[in-house]
Amino acid sequence: MVDPEPTGTSTHTQNLKFTETFTDVSNPFTLYSSDQPGNILVSKTLQGDNYSTWSRAMRVSLSAKNKLGMVDGTIDPPPETDKQFASWQRCNDMVLAWILNSVHEDIASSVSYYTTAAEVWADLRDRFSQGNDSRIYQIKREIVEHRQEQQSVSIYYTKLKALWDELASYNDIPTCTCGGLKKVSDRDEKERVMQFLMGLNDSYAAVRGQILLMQPLPDTRKAYSLVHQQEKQVEVSLNGNNINLHAMNVTHNREAAAPKGNTLQCSYCDQKYHTVDRCFYLIGFPPGHKYHGKSAKPPNKRKPAANQVQVETETTKGADSRHKATSSDGPKFTTEEYNQLMAMLKKSSLDGNPQHFVNATGHGYEEDDWPGQAI
Repeated sequence: MVDPEPTGTSTHTQNLKFTETFTDVSNPFTLYSSDQPGNILVSKTLQGDNYSTWSRAMRVSLSAKNKLGMVDGTIDPPPETDKQFASWQRCNDMVLAWILNSVHEDIASSVSYYTTAAEVWADLRDRFSQGNDSRIYQIKREIVEHRQEQQSVSIYYTKLKALWDELASYNDIPTCTCGGLKKVSDRDEKERVMQFLMGLNDSYAAVRGQILLMQPLPDTRKAYSLVHQQEKQVEVSLNGNNINLHAMNVTHNREAAAPKGNTLQCSYCDQKYHTVDRCFYLIGFPPGHKYHGKSAKPPNKRKPAANQVQVETETTKGADSRHKATSSDGPKFTTEEYNQLMAMLKKSSLDGNPQHFVNATGHGYEEDDWPGQAI
């Protein structure tokens, strides 16, 4: 039977494990479960012309994993007889895999036979890095030639700031205790504001003039914020105009989209180029239309105006009066006169003497005069 471990011994063992764990964290040869050979440490791989930004990103990632010494030469490989050689070899292979995963496949094939990560790092630096002076010249030229053109203010400022930051990385910050360093910093900030304003489009001339009149001159972040607000105001104004234009062209677009030879017609408003399920009088008019948000009826559902009713009534009365006047023209006979006339006609036809009928009536009617036109 095993005796239980004394309490003091247990406490000492826990402290020893804590010390070992703390030591492992600071040991550059320590690897964790998240460290895998297939990891890619940077978002953009090395293409050849982006070595400066790639190198900066890789150094930050390796430093965060406590592996920067494996590439910058501060950690030398131990002898093969050293007990830490196996740990160094494992860590070296891991860093070497990370570098190969972070470069273009053509570049990776040219350095895949190196045995140490430091050798690969030195080869890439000698092959793709530029001299500081030539790169500084190139950056300053890009800053001078950088213009907004078709870019948004945000994209234009972001690219310009990246050039400023890269240029600053080549300049060593001097140490000063007399306060002159702040004046140099203020002068550089003022120059960056001028560079930012010079590259803007002419449409921002008004806000650019307002910034230049400010005392003291704002820094680049404040200047960017003011120009960005102006850009947003212009976008809001343009969007409002586009909504009105869209509302005016809705009917035209629907007519143009209607297939020829198969014209649609709404059964509710009797208008063409749409069906009842797309009728604006039922589903509502779009924003910007004069009937938007209102309850409007189509022309075929509206009641006629009062003046139209009056005109129609007067027209109807006039037609009736003319009809009555026409029907009342011509001679009128009573029943007694009609009977006498018929008796005379019969008698004349029996006697064979039409002259007797003419003398009796006083006036004669020819055949063409019978419809009622008096002679």
